[in-house]
Amino acid sequence: MRPWYPFLILILVAGIWIYMRQGPSPAETLEVGRPLPEVMVTPLGGGDPRPLSEEVVGVTVVNIFASWCAPCRAEHPALVELNRDGVRLVGLSYRDEPADTQAFLDELGDPFVRVVADPQAQTDAPLGLGGAIPQTFVVASDGEVLFRHSGPLVGTDGEAALARIRELAGPR
Repeated sequence: MRPWYPFLILILVAGIWIYMRQGPSPAETLEVGRPLPEVMVTPLGGGDPRPLSEEVVGVTVVNIFASWCAPCRAEHPALVELNRDGVRLVGLSYRDEPADTQAFLDELGDPFVRVVADPQAQTDAPLGLGGAIPQTFVVASDGEVLFRHSGPLVGTDGEAALARIRELAGPR
């Protein structure tokens, strides 16, 4: 073995590690003030794919969740409370089987006016999810993203996000 091979391998591994630690590029991150990207989703109960933007009627909160996601389970009572407060919620089931999503909602309560599915995670890059859920967006009737929160709606950050969501999307 040449004496420089271990050094080359170390450089290669370090480069891969640095690349993997980077977040989504700015082009892959959905920013507040920008329009909701045209991503296709399928109704949870089945049917033809349609743009997620068709689910935005008035100011709408879009919550991205999955039945297998523990933080999603933790934040669910907050979503039920938002629904009780008159906030319009649309759920986007991410990388989940429809039957598992339905069982999750049957168990914990369904706070959503509509649930759409993305079992293959095709919304990941356009919405800048980076595979991390839950995520919550407040979207204006014209499709502009007014607010974005990454992570569960619990704890100090979650409580601050809930206050902002109520401010932007409270009952009309």
